[in-house]
Amino acid sequence: METNSHLVFPTVKGLVTIFYYLMLAVLILFAAKSGLKLLQAQAGPFPLDQEHPNYVSVPVAWAPASDKTIMTTGKPQLFLTPQKQTGQLQVPIRSIPGLLMSLLGIVGLVTATWMFLLLRQIFRSVQIQSPFQAAIARRITTMGFLFLGQTAIEALLKLALWQQTRPYFNHIRLANQASLSVDIQLDGPWLLGLILLALAQVYQRGIELQLENELTV
Repeated sequence: METNSHLVFPTVKGLVTIFYYLMLAVLILFAAKSGLKLLQAQAGPFPLDQEHPNYVSVPVAWAPASDKTIMTTGKPQLFLTPQKQTGQLQVPIRSIPGLLMSLLGIVGLVTATWMFLLLRQIFRSVQIQSPFQAAIARRITTMGFLFLGQTAIEALLKLALWQQTRPYFNHIRLANQASLSVDIQLDGPWLLGLILLALAQVYQRGIELQLENELTV
């Protein structure tokens, strides 16, 4: 068992380091690509089957022609519920929806990069002989607030995106009077953030017990 722990720890530590640099590279590339789109933004028609280089995609959904549950006549009786249809709305990056989508991407990548940075620092500073350290407790707390902050910021951006895309839908007509809207979910890693904050409190208690034990000895 001790041999397995000595193998698992450096392996996980190495994977965290790899993911950190990977997310950092993705963040830099995404920011550079978005910046180039902003600087080189142009207006004009483009083929419907291709994405314009200076446009960004906004996920949209519309209700099916019939949203009523379909029932079979045989036994046992079965029920079929039609699902929404989804697509991508191409908007200029210099428009408000385009900027909001770019910000959503940056927020997600910054959060992921920051999280792996904190994990990397935790793995680099943890010691088997003295695992409870105040710096690690602070980093776990930071990770918890990081996820809560990401959830709040993404919720605000998605609500603004829903509001700003409504004028675009006035120019789009779908068959059977289907209702078109932005396909967004107002969710986020808030639950993970709360769990990490609770874990930080438990870890802090471990630090106190470790100090008491050292003073006793």
